Amino acid sequence: MTEQATRPPDRPPVPRPRGSRVLTMIALLFSLGVVGGYSALAFTQKELGTEDRDEIPASVRASPGGYRSYSFWHSGYHGGK
Repeated sequence: MTEQATRPPDRPPVPRPRGSRVLTMIALLFSLGVVGGYSALAFTQKELGTEDRDEIPASVRASPGGYRSYSFWHSGYHGGK
């Protein structure tokens, strides 16, 4: 039996719009380019637009009032309930 013979008369077949093959190929190539570029950057461990960072010595980090020390964030009793 054909498809039309199995459908009831009140449910006719609905034509489905077909996508453009050109637009599908463009989207596929663009997606592959983005994923491929990201994969290449991740594999080589390169960063775009950032410069190398220097390491801050431990003596500077641990000194009172130094870079991100406890006393930088907390300067004594702040009260409470």
